[in-house]
Amino acid sequence: MGFKQFLTNHWRLVNSNNLFINRCANPVLESHNIGFAQKSVVNKIQLPLKPKKPSPPFFQYLKERRQEVIEKHNLNFKDAVRFLSESWKDFDGDTKKKMTDIYNKELEQYKDNVKVFNQSLTVDQKNELFRVKYEQIEQRTKRKLKKELKELGKPRKPLTAYLKFVTEEIKNHGNEPVQTYMVTVANKWKELDENTKTKYIEAAAVDNDNYKNALLKWENDMIKAGRLDLVRARALSNDDTNN
Repeated sequence: MGFKQFLTNHWRLVNSNNLFINRCANPVLESHNIGFAQKSVVNKIQLPLKPKKPSPPFFQYLKERRQEVIEKHNLNFKDAVRFLSESWKDFDGDTKKKMTDIYNKELEQYKDNVKVFNQSLTVDQKNELFRVKYEQIEQRTKRKLKKELKELGKPRKPLTAYLKFVTEEIKNHGNEPVQTYMVTVANKWKELDENTKTKYIEAAAVDNDNYKNALLKWENDMIKAGRLDLVRARALSNDDTNN
């Protein structure tokens, strides 16, 4: 695990100097196959696997031809999908109809299997599945929002004084695992003389002031663009006062 990824996964514990007490665990519950409950979730709540939803004809075609097209035409994944989308339009009509007929039959069977599956669940199992599904939707929403904010140029929160110290000290960890070395770093920070520590604190304060100013500017831009959903209530209140 790289240092940046480590900080991303454990920043709360790092920031409180208690990384060595416990490792952060926040698994993302996401199903990678449509119609399947994730195995770890299924095992946790002791459920049988939900019936797998059949793939539509185009997705079958895409899966079968994608790698061949990528290698033959030297395309990336997105371009390969575009290429196959166009070729699908001219694909043999009889073959396409046969694939569609088979898919429709499999889809009807799938619906019957889902009914049987749902009827076999207890009330507690249904509630747990609903909770898991809600968490999946919540995680996807957070990822989309994070991506959108990055694309819109929202300023990122600066490092705290301690994390500034960590980014410098971590360069010296050598071959020692990051998790283990962090114990040493935390102890060094505690024993750091006040003058040196003050320099980190003051630098972090400057960064934080710059961040606040940049954030206010960004939020004002979002307000002007009509994206009130992306700004804090405080920014909206300030904007009303200024106007």
